[in-house]
Amino acid sequence: MANTVAAGAILALLGVPVAPLEALLRERFGEKGTAVVSTNLAAAQAGYDSVPSAKGRTRLAPRGERFLLLSGHDAIPLAAAAAGCRFMAAYPMSPSTGIITAFAADETLGVLVEQAEDEIAAINMAIGASFAGARAMTATSGGGFALMTEAVSLAGMTETPVVIVIAQRPGPATGLPTRTAQEDLLFAVHAGHGEFAKAVLAPSDPQDAYDKTVRAFDLAERFQIPVIVLTDQFLADSRFSLARLDTSAQSKPALADPQAFEDNTYSRYRLEPRDGGVSPRLVPGQSRHLVRADSDEHTEQGHITEDLVGVRPAMVAKRIEKLSALRREMGAPIRDRTEDADTVLVGWGSTYGALREATDRLRGEGRRIGHLHFTELWPLPELALPADCRYIAIEGNATGQLRRLLQAETGLFISQTISRSDGLPIEAADIIRGVGSHA
Repeated sequence: MANTVAAGAILALLGVPVAPLEALLRERFGEKGTAVVSTNLAAAQAGYDSVPSAKGRTRLAPRGERFLLLSGHDAIPLAAAAAGCRFMAAYPMSPSTGIITAFAADETLGVLVEQAEDEIAAINMAIGASFAGARAMTATSGGGFALMTEAVSLAGMTETPVVIVIAQRPGPATGLPTRTAQEDLLFAVHAGHGEFAKAVLAPSDPQDAYDKTVRAFDLAERFQIPVIVLTDQFLADSRFSLARLDTSAQSKPALADPQAFEDNTYSRYRLEPRDGGVSPRLVPGQSRHLVRADSDEHTEQGHITEDLVGVRPAMVAKRIEKLSALRREMGAPIRDRTEDADTVLVGWGSTYGALREATDRLRGEGRRIGHLHFTELWPLPELALPADCRYIAIEGNATGQLRRLLQAETGLFISQTISRSDGLPIEAADIIRGVGSHA
């Protein structure tokens, strides 16, 4: 009953009456009998009474409004269903498991769920469902995604849209399966053999997780590519209070109109340089048109080929052109008080809250600190950043993966990395100490 004691003490520290906790304990443990309930009530009161009254204690005023209490992974199934996802296959792997269980527990989402025998089967099922016309996704962690990478290339070659959630945890191997990290950014960017377009997104909070999930399905369909959504254990399991969840983000249908093609004229991989390399997409059974696909190099009609002079170079150019078109679509990083900053903190994904708090506190000390935060990481958008600032990367990994990506792709010089790789989330205090020690 240590948690019950701790809950009572926390309420006392916050100046909240113990009555709401007592009501919750009666509800939670009522079926276990009066002895369990009464003992827990006593434990809660003991915790509450253990905190001495003191001036300056935090007092939370009662609120009349109601709030949503959501984690990042609570928002993803809602967003996927709203974006038209109708099939989800996954093999359970912490901290991604909550996504498949949320789909399975709520039939109103309208998503068919398959717990696959392994991660290889899961992603291939999702690709197959997508090829057949259903928007589809899978979810895993780093170790499971390692098994999926061959199929990521399959999606790239067959130009089949699929959404993949990677919920990061510390590695390598099993690592710390119930802790958090940002160790898989470069893995996601470079996953899959060969050269093809993909997108990598990394939401910052539950609202952004909703928006980025919808965006992932939209980008996957429009560009006919795999799209990876990077979360982590911190975002997966932390609860956020939201006044409301904005569900206005939409993903538009992207299938072609069968009536636009005469009999025997449809080509699944028609070269379309004017459309960023994206061919009109029909699916089998949608119409009288025959849809051919091949994981080997193929002609416009989907037939295997060894034409190394005409077809192969054209198909390579077609797939790479998607990357250029996709880059123009990628969202710019969030800029927070960078206009007058002499030092800019650069982060990505779930570190947003800690970076925002650190920026606020350092500004309060009179420091000219700004914050640049990436949630759309690959391909990197076009960036115009001042060169007369000191840039510091804030990352939950030991090697500064965003720092390395930015320097390689843009030439941006980042002078310092403040990192944490012990399995715990980055806090504002970590950032403030790191900035202070290199002032």
